[in-house]
Amino acid sequence: MLVALVAVSNDSLWIDELGTAVISMPSTLHGWWQAIYTVHNSNLQLPLYMLYIWAWVRMAGISALALRDANIPWFLLGLWAIYHFLKRHPRLRFFTVLLYCVHPFVWYYLSEVRPYTMQLGGELLAYGAFFQALDEPEKPLTASWWWLFLAGIFLLCAVGLLGVPWAAAVCLCMLMRRDFLSSAFRSGLPAVLVVAPALLALAVYYAWTLQTDARPTISNMRLTSILFVFYEQLGFVGLGPGRLEIRSSGVRVFLPFIPALCGLGLPLAYAIACGAAEGFGIPKSKRIAIFLAVLIPCAAIFALGYLKHFLVLGRHLMPMFPFLLLAVAFALHRLWDGGRLINRVVVVLVFAGLTASAMECRFAYRHRRDDYCDAAAIVKSALAHGERVWWAGDFGATVYYHLPLSYTLQGGN
Repeated sequence: MLVALVAVSNDSLWIDELGTAVISMPSTLHGWWQAIYTVHNSNLQLPLYMLYIWAWVRMAGISALALRDANIPWFLLGLWAIYHFLKRHPRLRFFTVLLYCVHPFVWYYLSEVRPYTMQLGGELLAYGAFFQALDEPEKPLTASWWWLFLAGIFLLCAVGLLGVPWAAAVCLCMLMRRDFLSSAFRSGLPAVLVVAPALLALAVYYAWTLQTDARPTISNMRLTSILFVFYEQLGFVGLGPGRLEIRSSGVRVFLPFIPALCGLGLPLAYAIACGAAEGFGIPKSKRIAIFLAVLIPCAAIFALGYLKHFLVLGRHLMPMFPFLLLAVAFALHRLWDGGRLINRVVVVLVFAGLTASAMECRFAYRHRRDDYCDAAAIVKSALAHGERVWWAGDFGATVYYHLPLSYTLQGGN
């Protein structure tokens, strides 16, 4: 809980967050639907999150801090999932929990009014159950396992359309357990009867959104975009330049940050190489299932990005993160428990680098999002002095920060 309270900021909302905030402002469900349908962009394909954030605002208010606090329950759900599903491996559980709590990728999206932390909580629930089922093949799949697994699958699908390929892949890989289908009609039947109709309704809804051409902003995929996915998810983001600098100046802005990036990159690369040498603790018979659970949806989403001119970033592949998290946690756990001093130094350096990266994400000025709050304050001050203002920013900011846009329109601006 302390991690969540430190990670969540009260900084200005940026463009994507403003879109979420404006949709959550109407006081009725009818008004909420009108808002989301009128905008008619990819927010239509985030049904559960958009409904959740609307309900949260009714309880907690619509300040930037209140909106971001909506992520905390899902962060805690992910923490519980790690603790619950790794109980047979207490040392691995300890390192995974610690890594989860200091990881800058987790911190960054914990403080953003978007669906990614909610999705992460669902992923850890579904993948935790998946890991447990493969780890204990002799143990029957109980009714409680089915409820947790299908709850995670539902969250993965309902939070956003991009979660569907991941849910489908993990269900497909569960067929490696011979008793998976038969168990679904025995101990899993109550959960299946509840969740299956909900998933069918979601499928119909998503088909409708695709038919109505709801889509994200058009932007071309590039090789650097693919590399940035791993840059984010491996934890480098806080140690490098800010996102605005990267967008405006490209690769050359990384040059002054190379020493800091190497300070994390070298020990992390060593740890991952050591973990890979042991197959990350995955038995050979299970590696194909894990590989397919990651490869199939990744390939599908990157293909979608290329064909539909959709820029895929780390957040769009959030369901890949739990696999990286567990792989790095395994590597660090093995290095530390091996007892060699040099390996323990590597572990300390990795955790120190990730913590520094998380702190930089949270507090460094270069990582602050677009400051619409101060811009709105300047506009209000100028209008109060009778000045004419041209607003060249996001329209949602004028709604959320209560700028008198109708006044400026009447003035010819």
